[in-house]
Amino acid sequence: MGSTDDESYGFTVQWHDPQADIIRKYELTAFVPARVDGNLEVAMYDPRNKRQFLKRMPMPNLQLSDFHKGGHVLVAARQLKVVEYSDKRTEMALHEQRNTFAVKTCTGAFHQLGNIVSRIEDQGLSIGRLRLVNDRGPVVAIEVFGADVGSKWHAAMNTLPENFVKEVSADEAEPCFDKASFPSTAAGDNCTLCVIRPHALRAGQAGKIISAIQDDGFEISAAQTFHLKRPEAEELLEVYKGVLPYYTDLVEVMTSGPCLAMELRCERDVVEKFRSLCGPYDVDMAKHLRPTSLRARFGVDNPKNAVHSTDLEGDGEREVQYVFEMLN
Repeated sequence: MGSTDDESYGFTVQWHDPQADIIRKYELTAFVPARVDGNLEVAMYDPRNKRQFLKRMPMPNLQLSDFHKGGHVLVAARQLKVVEYSDKRTEMALHEQRNTFAVKTCTGAFHQLGNIVSRIEDQGLSIGRLRLVNDRGPVVAIEVFGADVGSKWHAAMNTLPENFVKEVSADEAEPCFDKASFPSTAAGDNCTLCVIRPHALRAGQAGKIISAIQDDGFEISAAQTFHLKRPEAEELLEVYKGVLPYYTDLVEVMTSGPCLAMELRCERDVVEKFRSLCGPYDVDMAKHLRPTSLRARFGVDNPKNAVHSTDLEGDGEREVQYVFEMLN
C-alpha cells in the first residue's frame, strides 16, 4: 500500500476513551498519495505502549486540510483532536493549506446568504466557521479557509455587489462566534431544525442548499457551524436508534467534521414543509420520486443524504433548543 513518492505529515492527536474515562495520545501520520485520484492514508502509533495502533490504511472521507491544530478528525470510528504538529514542515504545509480570513455580510444582503456562500465555495474556498448574529440587523460572520485565499477571495468579490459582504479582521469577527458577545438568534418556536451534514459542507454544497431553502420561502432565524461529539450526535439522532439500520453510520457521518445547523421558520406547517423540500430519507428513492429535492440533488447515500430535518411535528422546538442553547 502506498508509494515512496507519497508525502507524509505528522501530528499528535488525542482521544477520549469513554470506557476508561481517560485521554489517550497517539502519533498519527497522514500520507498524501502521489496519484491524483488516490485517497489520503493514515497510520497511528501508541507511544505509551510503544506499539503500532493502526496500520496504514486509506481514509476516503479525510483531506489533509482537515488536520489543523485544535480540529477534530474521525479515524477508525474514533473522534481525534489534533493537538500538535510533529514537525515544522507539517506546520508550514498545513498553514498553506488552511490560510484563513473572515468576512461579514451586510444587513441588507442576508436574503442572499446562499448566493454569497456559493460564490466563496465556487472559488475552491471552504467554510470554517459561520454564525448568524443580530448586529443592528441580521449579520453573518464567516471564517473562510483554503490555499491561495487572497486571489480566490478577490475573484469571489468581483462576482458580488459591493454592498453584500466585507472582509474584516479576526479581532472584529471573533465576538460574532461568542455567545457571551452575541446571544443566539434562535426564536425557539414555530420552527424546524436543518443540519447540513459534514460531507455536504466539505463538498462545497452549503451555498446551493441555503439558496434552495431561501428560495422556497423559509426564514433562516439562526445559523451556526458545529462539530458534534459522538454523545451529542447520538442524543440528537436518538429517535432513529433501532429504527434506521444505518444508525451507527449516520452517527459517524455527523461526527466526521463540522456541520451547519439552521433554525428555519415559515407561516405554518414548517416541519412538514421542510421535510417535503428535503425529500425521502432514502437517496435512491429521492432521486426517483423527488429529483428536485435536497437529498436527491446533494445526497450520496442514505447516511450521507446531505441534510438532517426534524421528522416529528412536536420535535422542532426541542431539537433547535438542543443545538442552539445546550451545545457549546
